[in-house]
Amino acid sequence: MEAVCAVHDLPRFKSTFDAWTSLNLDIHELDSVMIQAVRQDQKDVVAELLQQGLSIRHRSKEFLNILLQHGWDVNQPTSELKPPALGYAMDDYEMTLWLLDHGADPNKQCSIDLTPLSHAVEQASLATIQLLLDRGGDVHQGQLLHHAVARPTDTIKVLAMLLERGAPLNSTMYEKHYASWRLYYFMGLGTALHKAAELGKADVVRYLVDQGADVGIKVATNRSARDWAALNNHQEIVELLQSVERRHRL
Repeated sequence: MEAVCAVHDLPRFKSTFDAWTSLNLDIHELDSVMIQAVRQDQKDVVAELLQQGLSIRHRSKEFLNILLQHGWDVNQPTSELKPPALGYAMDDYEMTLWLLDHGADPNKQCSIDLTPLSHAVEQASLATIQLLLDRGGDVHQGQLLHHAVARPTDTIKVLAMLLERGAPLNSTMYEKHYASWRLYYFMGLGTALHKAAELGKADVVRYLVDQGADVGIKVATNRSARDWAALNNHQEIVELLQSVERRHRL
């Protein structure tokens, strides 16, 4: 693997790496390859190894420290559409804390408005999210409300944490990040309320409405949150939003 890395041929490296991983070997046997890639400033190889879990998912703080000493940029996105290493440590509070202490930025974007904090509000524990917010997490970056709506648990608690810090309740996804909007506008990007209605989360819809979510906002496809609920056969939410719309017309 080190020889393949040395020739700076990413497609060949990926092919060799795929063959290597198919043997179910210990990924830590590639530590020397990672160090070599950092020394040679081969960002694509470093990103590939990080994406596959080297160091982050195996909790190797000692090895990450070696990478930092050899010039690894902890805030380098792992790909154009994936955030830096911090985004892959969210299931481990201690690793998250270690990365923050070593310069990781919870707001660092890749080419789209996706940050480590975006991953956290969708997947991490409440304690980890609170840590990231206390360490500079910006609720105006990363489309946080939209990601939080997709959480499997504690959704309303996380939304409350974000709204208390001023997260924009009625913003449509990527409305202030043109590069992201240009890639995804065809999907009919909506507000957090649209997302909750689409996913059928009646409790979240009710909470967002109580917090002042605008039920009248329509997306590029000219659909409201109620329309999205109807398209996905969430009748309880359709009726809830119809009731809110009627009250607003009085």
